[in-house]
Amino acid sequence: MSKKWSNPGEIAWADLTVQNATAVRDFYHQVVGWKIKNMSMGEYDDFGMIPRGRTEMVAGLCHSRGENADLPPVWLMYVVVKNLK
Repeated sequence: MSKKWSNPGEIAWADLTVQNATAVRDFYHQVVGWKIKNMSMGEYDDFGMIPRGRTEMVAGLCHSRGENADLPPVWLMYVVVKNLK
C-alpha cells in the first residue's frame, strides 16, 4: 500500500482471510478483472489485488494459516481516521 491516505472516513485497505485464497483470488480475477500480485508468506503465497484501471493494490486475500488461522471469512476494512485520541 503506497498511496498516502489523507481523507478521514476513506477505506484505505481491505483483507479477506479464507481457507482457499487461491480459489477466491481466481474468482475476483475472472469476475471483476482484478489483477493479482503474489505475496510470499514463506511456504505459500497470499495475494494482493489490484482493481481494473489501477496500479496499486487495494486488498489482500489471505489463506487461513498461521496468525490468520482463527479469523472468520469476512472482509476486514481499514478506515482512515484523523487521529486515535
